[in-house]
Amino acid sequence: MSVESFLAYLRAERGLAENTLLAYQRDLAQWESTGLPLTSSGIEQYLAQLQRQGRAGASVARKRAALSSYCRFLAREGVLESNPVLGIDTPTRPERKLPHTLTTEQLLALLRVPDRTTPQGQRDAALLELLYAGGLRLSEAVGLCWGDVSEERGTLLVRGKGDKERQVPLAAVVFESLARLRPERAKPTDRVFGGAGRTTLWRAVKDNVMAAGLGDRPSPHWLRHSFATHLLNHGADLRVIQELLGHARIATTQIYTHVATENLRRAYRASHPRA
Repeated sequence: MSVESFLAYLRAERGLAENTLLAYQRDLAQWESTGLPLTSSGIEQYLAQLQRQGRAGASVARKRAALSSYCRFLAREGVLESNPVLGIDTPTRPERKLPHTLTTEQLLALLRVPDRTTPQGQRDAALLELLYAGGLRLSEAVGLCWGDVSEERGTLLVRGKGDKERQVPLAAVVFESLARLRPERAKPTDRVFGGAGRTTLWRAVKDNVMAAGLGDRPSPHWLRHSFATHLLNHGADLRVIQELLGHARIATTQIYTHVATENLRRAYRASHPRA
């Protein structure tokens, strides 16, 4: 049974998001390219090979997880007697790095970069404000349609991983920026950012961050991380932040408590005479 059948199962029965399916596809294609047998010894050889190549522990663990899911599917379909990944140790993951966040001053500087007198500048300004004010993933912004935007309620309907929906409140200034992009005869199913795809919008974020002098290897996720950290710094409940970010597990959201604590330590060391 092919990888395509497995991906079809993930899409139809588990409702996984397209980006997640692409990640599975890449990981399993890499496995297939090795020509190794789908056995415990073959998989152990593959994982050891990845580690010798210097792959990060988290990357190796993800590829092991993808193979395990695939083998579990094959065992359920009767192609394999059992899951050969079971019993193979998961590579040790390094300590998780804290998410990169921007300060309020840096974000204000970033939002001043787009030239709002031009169509591209208006698009970039709306995108940056949306990612920060709503904590959206870039893929969620790409898929946003005009029917998801409700200025009357002051919310967005966001479709996250696994097509899970959540309502995200937005400030009036963000709706004003979005309104400048809206064509006169926009349909509810039309995309807010038109035909711009993930790569185009990723490059837009990168160009503006670099123009603001905030780093030469930026990520759109910086704005999402900043959204969560700034909410926490100003007293928002962790469960509320989890809901706004669309995290399935509170443990995923808890990383931002470490960011907030580290920011406090940094401020103390910089400002206190006894630090």
